[in-house]
Amino acid sequence: MKTQVSQKGVGLIEVMVALLLLTVAVLGYSALQGQAIKITNESLERSQSLVMMRTIAEKIHANPSAITTYADELTDTGAVTIPSDLCGLDGQAVTTLCDPEELAEAESYKVKAELQNYDFQIQMHPCPNTGGTGSNVQNNIMYSYCLISAWGDTTPTIGTDSEQDCLTERVVDEGKVEEAGGSYYSKSTCMMMEI
Repeated sequence: MKTQVSQKGVGLIEVMVALLLLTVAVLGYSALQGQAIKITNESLERSQSLVMMRTIAEKIHANPSAITTYADELTDTGAVTIPSDLCGLDGQAVTTLCDPEELAEAESYKVKAELQNYDFQIQMHPCPNTGGTGSNVQNNIMYSYCLISAWGDTTPTIGTDSEQDCLTERVVDEGKVEEAGGSYYSKSTCMMMEI
């Protein structure tokens, strides 16, 4: 007579299946954590960029007669050089009053010097979506400037390189606007503020 033996415990196959399911769950959770960290970092960079751009925009709004000086100084990609007069922005006593252009140079220098401590670049260009292209750009009634802040591999520029530029440029063919421009490239890490 045969006796039936009841099986007790867990077999090797059941253990392997349980480990496989656990591994898939842990890998999924790890990927989710990595994506959450990436999104959090992007949010922090966008917040810092917005604060920085608002600060610069307030300075420009307070000194509008020197807007072209701000544009020239902020867009200059050369080495950051100290202007001849810092207009008291260095904490020293002001001995002579600065004209608007000198103040714009000093404020632009200070902003660029501070940005060297971070992974940010900033430039100021004519906005493409407001007619910011061509030789008669400043005669356009809608003309305005854009502050562009970029980080990572993106440059704060308007152009056709989708891997490097921040914004698309305006396309005009025989006086007819084919593409307004001013759209973000999909892989860009930047922000734009019209001032």
